[in-house]
Amino acid sequence: MRHLHKSWHVVNHSTNGFTTMDLQRSINPLMQNFKSLHPGIITVMIGTNDIKQKVSLADFEIAYRQLIVKLRLLSVNNNVLLLHIPRFTKKVVYPYNYSMNEKVEEFNAVIERLAREHDLRSLAMSFHDMDFFDGVHFNQQGCENAARQLTDYLLKDKGLEELRDRSEHLTVAR
Repeated sequence: MRHLHKSWHVVNHSTNGFTTMDLQRSINPLMQNFKSLHPGIITVMIGTNDIKQKVSLADFEIAYRQLIVKLRLLSVNNNVLLLHIPRFTKKVVYPYNYSMNEKVEEFNAVIERLAREHDLRSLAMSFHDMDFFDGVHFNQQGCENAARQLTDYLLKDKGLEELRDRSEHLTVAR
């Protein structure tokens, strides 16, 4: 974070194709390793593969609840930020399709509700067609866009910097 003249140590725990259930199960054998890192914040963005694999909304909610419990055990001061599933763009490629956005909305509603129930924050970021190389996965520009939005949110949350005219791009729920 150049704004603070500090660097972050980021651990990205992800595997292509993981559903929410896969992710929460994968944490178990690594729980002590993750805990020893004393994470200042944990962010999670998961759900696209649940939609692709036609996981029911009820099963997604059960898996997401289990994930939240584990993340809260790992976090310092309950500092977990739940990121909304990005909408599919019109340039989405098979096996995904644009009509899956209806499910994205339903799954994001579950994420928001669970955030409120567990007194966590959630963040919906704004992306465009040019942020993805296939309508689903971030390209370099998409990664930079996500990093900017997340940085702006975290700096504002810490009271260190106001959002730089990006309020129209961020939706924050608490």
